[in-house]
Amino acid sequence: MEFDRLKGIAASPGIAAGEVWLTERVIFTSFRESISASQVDKELARLGRAVDRTRQELQQLKGEVKAKIGADHAFIFDAHLLILDDAALRDKLEGIVREEKTKAEWALSRVNSHYRKIFESLKDEYFRERRYDISDVLAKIYANLEQRPRPKEEGPARRILVAHDLLPSEAAMQLSSGQILAVALDTGGTTSHAVILARSLNIPAVVGLHNVTERVTSGAMIIVDGTDGEVIVNPPPAVRKEFLGKKERYDVYRRELRKTAKLNAVTLDGHRFTPMANIELLEEVDQALSLGAEGIGLFRSEFIYLQRTSLPTEEEHFEIYSRLAKAAYPLPVYIRTVDIGGEKSFPALKIEKEPNPALGLRAVRLSLKYRDEFRTQIRAILRASSLKNVRILVPMVTEAEEIGEVRLMFEEAKEELRAEKVKLDGQMPLGVMIEVPVAAAMIDVLIQDVDYVSIGTNDLIQYFLAVDRSNEFVSYLYKPLHPAALRLIQFIIETAARAGKDVTVCGEMAADPISALVLLGLGLRKFSMNPIFIPRVKKSLRAVEFKTVRRIIQEAIRMKTAQEVEEYILEKILAKHPLAFLTGQM
Repeated sequence: MEFDRLKGIAASPGIAAGEVWLTERVIFTSFRESISASQVDKELARLGRAVDRTRQELQQLKGEVKAKIGADHAFIFDAHLLILDDAALRDKLEGIVREEKTKAEWALSRVNSHYRKIFESLKDEYFRERRYDISDVLAKIYANLEQRPRPKEEGPARRILVAHDLLPSEAAMQLSSGQILAVALDTGGTTSHAVILARSLNIPAVVGLHNVTERVTSGAMIIVDGTDGEVIVNPPPAVRKEFLGKKERYDVYRRELRKTAKLNAVTLDGHRFTPMANIELLEEVDQALSLGAEGIGLFRSEFIYLQRTSLPTEEEHFEIYSRLAKAAYPLPVYIRTVDIGGEKSFPALKIEKEPNPALGLRAVRLSLKYRDEFRTQIRAILRASSLKNVRILVPMVTEAEEIGEVRLMFEEAKEELRAEKVKLDGQMPLGVMIEVPVAAAMIDVLIQDVDYVSIGTNDLIQYFLAVDRSNEFVSYLYKPLHPAALRLIQFIIETAARAGKDVTVCGEMAADPISALVLLGLGLRKFSMNPIFIPRVKKSLRAVEFKTVRRIIQEAIRMKTAQEVEEYILEKILAKHPLAFLTGQM
């Protein structure tokens, strides 16, 4: 095989070289095999036995992963057991067998295709990735239709895993083995379970390579560069030497960042700031804290809905929130109420397709429409608040009336739970996300009705600049350092400060060293981001004087363009604090 260089998505940083272990993808049948009416009950019993065997298998896998790397990483199997026992999913499978008089293999294939189409139609990457959870469970049932024992597939020791995709349970088993040097996948994005787990275990990963499985063979030598998103197939000696040097430099840089994680979050002149983590899964808490997070600034509760095909119960919500609060205690945990609707649809709610979903029925609007389900989530969050470190964030608020309705529902839920003798935090803070321009413009009014605010810069900036950042034709216009956007953010921060209320930024700006320095200069003290970026941002902020940055940023926001702002900041801050932008690039 010849030397080849493939470009993908940098998903988990680091560099590794080794032999390929090529795994096979799961393929559902495309053949509809009919059965007679008299065979239906027998086929349903066969399906039921497969489900029972799958349950035993998942419980066994959970135990093995828990023993290897801990309960947090075994949590995926709890989610898959919920999917397996989901009545709506079981009814759909049995309905196809009974009504179409077909073998169970066809029913599993139909249901898998149905849910893949739903999730693949979503714009949000995180939500699209959840299709693998349902496929994972269905694939296990499919395999367990045959009663023959399946031998465990073993790869050579210390190998690089190459696959078309990696189902969540496969990721948990393989990556926890301690034998995987790196991961390279045809498909996938940066929010899949495989990637989240790889990052937490410091395993380099590149995804979205399209056809890496067709370009390599088992045993071939490859290099995976998870820092820059490259895979090198059969590298010649000169290229191997180049990447070996790059790996050594990166490893030194990572060790330095790890040291930074343990240092105080304070600027050179003693100005305190607080780095926190944005997470989706319980398994990310330990990693976030080890990287220097001083709390969970954003817990995206949507994943609870997307791990299953029917609506989660109050107990299922409570189990997750209470474990989250305990894992982070005594540090604060900000739970964002469910942010689905629009392009982040959920099948069980039967949300109608909208012509402009980004401006439609989503987030708090959806919650206030489906009040029974919202009340279920509210009660669960309150029940999990007994340690007094839980906070609540309500997404996409646009008017004071919405805050009033949400607060009324919270007070009613508190009274219900007190009547039930449930221990809870009666003073649990309530905050809102500032994600749309109208909320930013009305911040002086909205701030009176909440305990704190969190700025979602991703949505706020794209709504404010009228730019879809995922649209390749106009994404170049999405500029977080646009002077107008910075003035808007400054207005929010200063208004909240005058009211004596906390403000956090939990969008991507918080994770970028230049943007984080800008936010610091605008008066921000709380930064919430993907955990892997905390040491990098912390290193930059610790390398500057607040008073210097403050003066420079106040000058910068008077510039005319985003480019002028960036150039001015780099020039002025580097002149005073040359270590501020050492990002460890190779």
